[in-house]
Amino acid sequence: MDYEALGKTGGISTTPGTTQWALAIKLKLQSVVKKDVVVNTEQLKAWRELMKQPAAYQRLLNEQGKPFNNYKELCRAQPPYGLGCEPEEIEELISQLGTTETPKVETPEEQLKDLGNPSNYFHKFSKLVEACPENQSLNASQIGEILDYAHSTAQLWRKRWEHLGWLEQSKSSSRGFYQITESGKIAVKNWLEQQPEGNFNKELWIIIPKNPQKAAEKLIKSFKPEELKEIYRLIGASFGQ
Repeated sequence: MDYEALGKTGGISTTPGTTQWALAIKLKLQSVVKKDVVVNTEQLKAWRELMKQPAAYQRLLNEQGKPFNNYKELCRAQPPYGLGCEPEEIEELISQLGTTETPKVETPEEQLKDLGNPSNYFHKFSKLVEACPENQSLNASQIGEILDYAHSTAQLWRKRWEHLGWLEQSKSSSRGFYQITESGKIAVKNWLEQQPEGNFNKELWIIIPKNPQKAAEKLIKSFKPEELKEIYRLIGASFGQ
């Protein structure tokens, strides 16, 4: 039972959504709760938000050998199965870390709220994946342009994703440029597959390549047949004008 519950862990950059990935995040959080390691606020927030995802806690087994039903259950379960604490204790740790760190440049409150929203980890990162189909390098300024954020906020997202192993220093570009890792791409793919159809279609965004053939392929992949027919009709109408 212990072997099945604990399993064989991998690094935090192990394929997202796997048991090894969930175990790695849990071990990170356990070490912080036990005061075995020192981390910064951004790292702890990142691990906590990922642990709140069903893709993480449902991969872990409780003392009865059953998957956890929610993040709170996992927190309250005693080690080695859970974290052995109340969820509020982790929030308190985050708060304590924030008061001891060097003050950051002020960022608009509505943008900071995005950093605490679990779905935004994936939703916003998916925009980067969409904007870099050829895996080209990008820096914080380009991230800001893609997300429509100020440079300081883009830096916060860049650091958060780097901690998660979704971004890494580019080996082919100068310092300050990053590339999306395979783990990052898989994280987005797994997350998208778990979303209800149409969940993010209220404000649909896609980036169309300049190459006509690639643009057509992108449209076909992104829209339903009836939507493509309407696009075709509107484009034809514009030519008629």
